[in-house]
Amino acid sequence: MSGTTWTSGTLDVPGAHLHHELAGPDGAPVVVLVGHPAGADDFRDLGAHLATDHRVLLHDPRGFGASPLDDPDDDADPDRLADDVAALLDAVAGPDARADVFGSSGGAVTGLAFAARHPDRLRMLVAHEPPLFGALPDGAERRADAERVVTTLHAQGVWPAMGAFMALAGFEAPEGSDHATDPHPPADPTDQHVVAMTRMLDKGLLTVCGYDVDVEGLRAAEAAGARVVLAAGRESGRQLARRGAEGVAALLDREAAMVTGGHVDWVPWMGGDPERFARQLRALLA
Repeated sequence: MSGTTWTSGTLDVPGAHLHHELAGPDGAPVVVLVGHPAGADDFRDLGAHLATDHRVLLHDPRGFGASPLDDPDDDADPDRLADDVAALLDAVAGPDARADVFGSSGGAVTGLAFAARHPDRLRMLVAHEPPLFGALPDGAERRADAERVVTTLHAQGVWPAMGAFMALAGFEAPEGSDHATDPHPPADPTDQHVVAMTRMLDKGLLTVCGYDVDVEGLRAAEAAGARVVLAAGRESGRQLARRGAEGVAALLDREAAMVTGGHVDWVPWMGGDPERFARQLRALLA
């Protein structure tokens, strides 16, 4: 969506330097769009549709994009990632500001941790397809599969590991191929893409997907006035992340809200429609 002006900056936090971007009218309700490993680039089109009447905050999560780590070997920690969101909110909106948060995939895990750790900063969380082993009846088996993905990464490299990861996540392989036996890289992968995928698998897969949801913390946040909604894509089938959304919703004695599309339905380069998804997100936030 053209015509949206994004103001960027860098915030120093313990162990990292966070690239962030802000758009939308001053004084409008704040909405934070959170991914992991997805960063500002993947949310900018969706954010532009929301920025007509929201103050939209994007960022690259620590260790990805333009948010370098002091120690590149640091594991991804959903609690620390949630604290990063709180620090960004302090910096751009003030220490008393409350925000709506839309988190997807690993960012939904960040959002769940944010709701439990910073309930006074949250108006509403929409956690879209958090891929959490602990919310699944077969979670132990899926965690073992994830451990094999990491083993494959160290033994065979990033693309065989990505093939194993795609199979774990439940994504369909291209017609005529198989993730496990045909683990080819995408066309012309950039060095940054290789680095990001390697970090996601090596430093984030087990810690993010293995995060233990603080159910009591989420209940306390809702008792204090926040709202927590789990959302899943109708076209996500039985993918791990959709099952995670439904599993966390069940832990909270509710059903997941269903939205059109699949796992990344707002990212244009992956076939998503940010305008359509923005309409659905607005309806959930309302």
